[in-house]
Amino acid sequence: MKNKILLLTNIYTEPEVTLLNTTNVCHYFAKEWVEMGYEVKVIYNYHIYARILHFIANFFEKIIASSAVSVVNTIRTTKSKKYVLDGVTINKFPIFKALPRTKFPKKSIDKQIEKIVQSNKKDGFKPDLIIGHFHNPNLVLVNLLKNIYSVKTCVILHGDTTNVKKFYSKDYINLINNIDVWGYRSRGIGEEFEKKYGVRPKSFICYSGIPESIVANSKAKSISGPIKNFIYVGSLIKRKHPISLVRALNIAYPKKNFSLTFIGEGSEKKKIIKTSKELSISSNVNFSGHLTRDLVTENIETSDCFIMISESESFGLVYLEAMAKGCITIGSRNEGIDGVIVHGENGFLCESGNYKELAELIKQINNLSISEKNKISLNAIETAKNLTDFKAAKKYVDTVIKI
Repeated sequence: MKNKILLLTNIYTEPEVTLLNTTNVCHYFAKEWVEMGYEVKVIYNYHIYARILHFIANFFEKIIASSAVSVVNTIRTTKSKKYVLDGVTINKFPIFKALPRTKFPKKSIDKQIEKIVQSNKKDGFKPDLIIGHFHNPNLVLVNLLKNIYSVKTCVILHGDTTNVKKFYSKDYINLINNIDVWGYRSRGIGEEFEKKYGVRPKSFICYSGIPESIVANSKAKSISGPIKNFIYVGSLIKRKHPISLVRALNIAYPKKNFSLTFIGEGSEKKKIIKTSKELSISSNVNFSGHLTRDLVTENIETSDCFIMISESESFGLVYLEAMAKGCITIGSRNEGIDGVIVHGENGFLCESGNYKELAELIKQINNLSISEKNKISLNAIETAKNLTDFKAAKKYVDTVIKI
């Protein structure tokens, strides 16, 4: 008999629907669990608000997404939807609250629990394990479902949790303590949460993985001189600080002997173009727009160094993809990739958005010997090999079940 996992999340892959700031991470875990023999059912809590807010979100979608960390739901729907993707059954259940970044009202929580329980009854699905990704509203939902099904529970945190105490001033300690296992999408998220709410007796870092195909047959880059070919992959939005790369490379390469490729689109593109012109490095800066995953991989393979020094980044799979191809990879200190990247061993870390520090760091990298740079490249590949989709998903579920 298959063990059954009930996974609650606020963000999920949906065919033919594109949302800004979205992530496929929960589906990557779920489909791997299905291949391992688990039966997985997903409850996709689709957040809806008053109609006027969705109209505004639709009209200003790109502007909101450029500064927001969360997904922008432009479509307001009150209809539930059931679909199957890669063997995973997904139930999309809309859930209402008045405003973004606020607590869900009790009425909405109660309705959502009723929908989940009725759906499980109809499907003959009694979970052996309940997991919630994103604490609002899943901290409450998982607690209530635990009371109904009396099974092990886990909540995975993706970012800031300062509002937990604010939302649940009377019950937050009980809600937190009633969860059996806590998972953190980065070391920093875990440290911040436990500093505020106390060290959890059972917890782990919930890292993502990349497809085995990306890391297969990877070889360390043979970097015989200074790194010159740089790449950035991601949305060109303010919190990711893409313009800092332009300013840093202009300082680090006074002879302008470098190239920088941006893959992605976003509101900061015009500012990047303007700054590049002002610094007389327009010919050094290239824009490729959105590319397929295969083309992104090809571009990474031909680059020496991947840089993204964003803030509020819970993890960032593209770092791993760059490391898998042996790129010298530079990420943000105290953000999601810190802990996977160990500074000076398999990559480098820089303060988010600090172009002056980044410029000095690039100079330091160029002063390393050929063997030192190649060793870092090889270490990056070895790190990525241990974080494939399968290995990450297996470690995740094994940890939650056994811990």
